[in-house]
Amino acid sequence: MGSTGEDDTAVAPSLLLDRAAGRVSAAVQKVLRDSAITLEKWRILDLLAEREGMTMSEIASAVVVTGPTLTRIVDDLATKALVHREVDVHDRRRVLVHLTPRGQRLRRSLRPAVVEAEAAALSALTDDQRSTLSALLARLTGATAAGPTTA
Repeated sequence: MGSTGEDDTAVAPSLLLDRAAGRVSAAVQKVLRDSAITLEKWRILDLLAEREGMTMSEIASAVVVTGPTLTRIVDDLATKALVHREVDVHDRRRVLVHLTPRGQRLRRSLRPAVVEAEAAALSALTDDQRSTLSALLARLTGATAAGPTTA
């Protein structure tokens, strides 16, 4: 027992969450390596496939990156013709980001391997446990458990 009266062998939830996220992220990054798409770029492509026409701030919040980082990533995706930007017709101050047909094809081609990599990284869990984990993480983050992959 430590000086706080707690079991010193207990691992902090934050460390366990980081380890689990690292394991799943590493598995997905391995799949993406040959496509020249980073994990952050994948997350944006996958997000836009599920919810077309998002603002930069919505994307930044959903994939947890800073504005300047997101701008660099979206610039690169646009250069590769995977996304395009357009001014929101309802609010000209907002810019919406959309997948291009090329971006949609790339996402469709990579998604099965990404889903498989995520499942393999979580293979120590039963289907019910994976479902429970997704629901608990969604509750903690305020997200929906049935959303796009977010490795």
